[in-house]
Amino acid sequence: MPKSPFNLALNQLKRMQIASKGFPWLLAMSLYSVSWGWSLLRPNTLYWDDWAFIYGQPKNYLNEIFVDTGLPPWRAIIDQELIAIGYWTIPVLTFIMFFATGIFLYQILCSVKKITDSQRKIILLAFLLVPINNSRIALVLFGYSTSYFLFFLSWYLLIIGKKNVTFIMSVILFFWSFMTHSFVFFYVLPVGHFFLEQVIQKRKIFATRVLILLSLPFIYFFLRSQFWAPTPEWVGYHRFIPVGAFRCVVLTVIGLIIIFSTFKMNKKYQSNKQATVLTLSGWLIFCLGLFPYFANGRIPDYLTIIAFRSDWGGRHLMLTPLGISLMIGGVAEFFNNRIKAFFIASTLSICVIVNLFFSSQFFLDSLKKDELTNLFEAAKSSSELNEKSLIVFVDETKIFNGRFSTYRDPELRAKLEIADLKVASITGKVVCDEVPGGVEMRIKTKKNYVSALISRDLELYFEITKC
Repeated sequence: MPKSPFNLALNQLKRMQIASKGFPWLLAMSLYSVSWGWSLLRPNTLYWDDWAFIYGQPKNYLNEIFVDTGLPPWRAIIDQELIAIGYWTIPVLTFIMFFATGIFLYQILCSVKKITDSQRKIILLAFLLVPINNSRIALVLFGYSTSYFLFFLSWYLLIIGKKNVTFIMSVILFFWSFMTHSFVFFYVLPVGHFFLEQVIQKRKIFATRVLILLSLPFIYFFLRSQFWAPTPEWVGYHRFIPVGAFRCVVLTVIGLIIIFSTFKMNKKYQSNKQATVLTLSGWLIFCLGLFPYFANGRIPDYLTIIAFRSDWGGRHLMLTPLGISLMIGGVAEFFNNRIKAFFIASTLSICVIVNLFFSSQFFLDSLKKDELTNLFEAAKSSSELNEKSLIVFVDETKIFNGRFSTYRDPELRAKLEIADLKVASITGKVVCDEVPGGVEMRIKTKKNYVSALISRDLELYFEITKC
């Protein structure tokens, strides 16, 4: 008699529990919470495009926008239902899903016999803690987080599951994850992994399952062309830029040459072929995660990859943690036990410290949004402002903005609306010289970063002058 989906799920959970024994999950959860738990302190905050596509909009508006851009009709169905319950649901689920993704990855790594137990621990800790994609905090990007979660869950089910029902579920979830199109490129990893596993185990259903998996992206894009193609104004959103793709290829080749040459020239490292392969594989996977964003022009140059002031560009690096963590795991194997322990502790500590800074920035950003509303309310009494005012917004307190981001015009207009301050327009995209007769509102602070964080008072104020 076939087992129910509930029983299958219970069996998978039991297998996961057995395979996970020996891993420091308490340490992982603690460091992960310190790094990323800040988003739960003020979970009802709106950021970035949330103000344009969520605030004050009808329930189904977000999904309509995504469908117009060429994404599937289910892209924001879950998002809009969660938003209707409360903004807080998305930060909470995002926090849970990214940690759960680490659990799935650990199970996937357990199926790769050449990766040792100690390497798996290093790789997973780095995967959870690498300071990538702080943009996940925005409600409008929950679809990215959902795709991330579904993709690794699908990969886990594909590799671990033996039953047809598990394989079918994996295929469905992969298809669902393609709503973030960059995962179509990353899809080569689980398919390649599955192919190798099938070759090793010599299963009879090898050809059929591989054929189904290989056809999946083609089915997705065929259905997209027929049912949810982008509207004319959004066609360029999915454009392919050959120069960008070439940049990524060059980066990949140069990195491989440097890594291979470094290890080859040092006789001490030549015998550690497993670590060399792990490091080189990590670099390839890292570059694979960058490729769709280079090819689409979202990453215009190499400096953007390591930009400290990345604004909301962190979402374009969302596929890189796996490659980075594999490289860290590979490099660690070239050291003796004492240096290796120092290298791992130092690397993870740096990740946590950087995460602490960026996460606390978003926390202060949340506080700043409230203070900004209060400042606009106070500005109603200013003789410089009236209903005909053209406001030029200048922000001198970007240290309090998440990843030094810029406040977009829809957010500024929403803040004016909340404060009931009526003016003709407001923008942060121009300087005062470009708006003759305008009014400059320059936001400043009396606090440094640490004192603002401790007191949770940014002491912001406006300097209002005519252009």
